[in-house]
Amino acid sequence: MANAQRLFKSLFQYFDPILADGRIDVAIDPVYRDTWVLLMDLEKTLYPWLHLSWENSFQITKATAGRGIVMCVGNYQFKYAATAVRTIRQVLKSDLPIEIFYIRDNDLTPAKRRYLETEFVNVRTRPIVDVIDDRYTQFSGWSLKPYSIIASSFTEVILVDADVYFFKKPDLLFEDKGYLKTGSLFFLDRTLFPGWDVGHTWLRSFLPTKSSFVEKSRWWKVTSAHEQESGVVVINKKKSLLGLLSTCKMNDREERTKVSYKHSHGDKETFWIGYEMVQSPYSFIKSYGAVIGGLGDGGDASRVCGNQLHLDTDGQPLWWNGGLLRDKNKWPDRYLKFTHYAEGEDWDFETSCIKETDKIREFTADEQHLAQKYIELDAARRADEELLDKGLWKPRNL
Repeated sequence: MANAQRLFKSLFQYFDPILADGRIDVAIDPVYRDTWVLLMDLEKTLYPWLHLSWENSFQITKATAGRGIVMCVGNYQFKYAATAVRTIRQVLKSDLPIEIFYIRDNDLTPAKRRYLETEFVNVRTRPIVDVIDDRYTQFSGWSLKPYSIIASSFTEVILVDADVYFFKKPDLLFEDKGYLKTGSLFFLDRTLFPGWDVGHTWLRSFLPTKSSFVEKSRWWKVTSAHEQESGVVVINKKKSLLGLLSTCKMNDREERTKVSYKHSHGDKETFWIGYEMVQSPYSFIKSYGAVIGGLGDGGDASRVCGNQLHLDTDGQPLWWNGGLLRDKNKWPDRYLKFTHYAEGEDWDFETSCIKETDKIREFTADEQHLAQKYIELDAARRADEELLDKGLWKPRNL
């Protein structure tokens, strides 16, 4: 598949300036016709799902404009997304438009869609199956995330998981130097399960050539089973469309069920590996996943335990994944402590603690106040959701 996608890339780049010029109909011109047919046949094989909405891949970015945030939300994720969106609008004061994708009508109830669209300014909910042909993708779980970037109306996209919260305005991600250079920005995951060699073996089996990042990666060095964390992904579709298409390919039904999800945890690694497959440039903020929480919240008073935190290029807290709860899968009412954060490469997976104690820092008063404000907003969301579940909630802003 890597070779097929690299051939597609070469043909795409060959025709791109010709189509942009607009003076030649490549579908009938005898100089270009046969090569164009080859490209279209290859596109139908690799990315058949795109033809529900676009004549061909060159059309994908033509109707897009501006910058925005994209989330994928189902009924289960609603409780996280409703608070996350409120923090972006009311606390961080970001006015970036937000598009929330769900799979189909039974994936996110009409009442919850109405809540998201009426409680907040410039928030739109959209079924992804209206844009992407689900006969080929058969969406479930994580798989719709890269496709939602393709389907969005924005040229530049910050893809955000529903349970992600920011310390800083997300708009700042568009100014990252690596993003401006490559059109993509990724974040590194926690260092977990050293000695896991499945990823290394898999990469060696199909990558004809690779960038310098691969041999520096923990996957290649067999020091971690996780490389990328996809809670936040930043993409300029005009600048890195081919890498994004390749990532989508790894998340279609055939690829994810038979190959990619058998070698990695969901969609996470499909981003950077997808870009590697077509030799499309990408960038990482070069700090491994840190931990946000409190000292001793995992039983050892010397360690910081909690959820995964990501730092900016200056090493300051930027965003965290996993929501406001200490462990959303265990304790539905126990909020995180927001007193400390720590860096390290030796995680205790069961307690979600970083074992190293030499890079522990305290949050500032402003950062702790921000987190406390988020908890207060989440309490208000709980009250709204109870009304929604009883059919008693009414829009406030109409």
